[in-house]
Amino acid sequence: MAGFGPEAEGFLRTALAAAHSSHGFLAWMEEAGERLGPETLPGISSHARAEHAPALRTARLALGAARAPSELDGWAERFVAAVDEAGRACDAICEVASAPPFSGIELVLSSLHHAARAQEGFYALRGTLAPFAGFWNLPGTTVRDLPPRRADANGPATGLVHVGASTHHGGFSLYVPEDGPPDRVRPLVVALHGGSGNGRDFLWTWLREARSRDFLLVAPTAVDQTWGAREDEGLLSILGWIANRWPVDRRRILLTGLSDGATFALVYGLAHPGVYRAIAPLCGVFHPANEALGNLGRARGVPVYLVHGARDFLFPVEMARAAHETLREAGADVVYREIAELSHAYPRSENVRILDWFEALPD
Repeated sequence: MAGFGPEAEGFLRTALAAAHSSHGFLAWMEEAGERLGPETLPGISSHARAEHAPALRTARLALGAARAPSELDGWAERFVAAVDEAGRACDAICEVASAPPFSGIELVLSSLHHAARAQEGFYALRGTLAPFAGFWNLPGTTVRDLPPRRADANGPATGLVHVGASTHHGGFSLYVPEDGPPDRVRPLVVALHGGSGNGRDFLWTWLREARSRDFLLVAPTAVDQTWGAREDEGLLSILGWIANRWPVDRRRILLTGLSDGATFALVYGLAHPGVYRAIAPLCGVFHPANEALGNLGRARGVPVYLVHGARDFLFPVEMARAAHETLREAGADVVYREIAELSHAYPRSENVRILDWFEALPD
């Protein structure tokens, strides 16, 4: 803190404490997110209220009273906004314990949204925040925290790229690893959000794995509240747009998704087995459109990594077992993972297993 006056040093100490509180909450929220379900929500909410809300509340109040040095005005504005997003995520999950059931679901979705926006804010500042050093690296991996680069004659852009909507998609968010040669040919993960979600938020369910394993990652947004027929064309146009700007290993495109995103990952993936090397649906169902489109006739040999929770309250596990049997009978190369404690939530711990499986597939 050399070179700053007492007031500035006070702000930086306050910011460091806020970063620690935000990091602790976001790390816990990722772990708790896999345990979300009707039976567990009251306990998760009570834990957030007791263990994380007081520190975040104190941090937000202290930042509001502190004065940043003028040379840090831009940084401080972005940092305070990220802390506020973490606080709003915590506030929403804390309210769940006393909310009616349907309001509780809305609060969970709100909490996940604000947690994703907090991650986006802190990711941009990670090089200056010691508590977040390594936060977006898988255990045992080392990735340099390089700044994003703009596209130029020496290569394409890296980092986060957000693209607006078109006729057949609602926009998309792309992540290009900052470490490594910008012209490296990389495999691509296409991740589809659940109903009422958006790609910009859903990107964060996969960014750590993409960054650590050197994958491109794109998370599109549906045109309406969820996926439908028109997005099939939209996804193909997105893939073409990316491949025209970044070196994509077109033989190594993984299509995955959660809930409605999983359901339509199967629809789109089976419709285009020559485009998508493999499909990894998580907590979805087998849509009747598959039969209407003749997808079962194209399923033979298609690698599918199917994940479902035994406690899924929205899509009962019997639906996943039936989907597994249908795909197996159609000749798909299916790995079925039924997770005993999982409800209708994102099983983040499966990401590495999915990539291990995907990378082991033959060319």
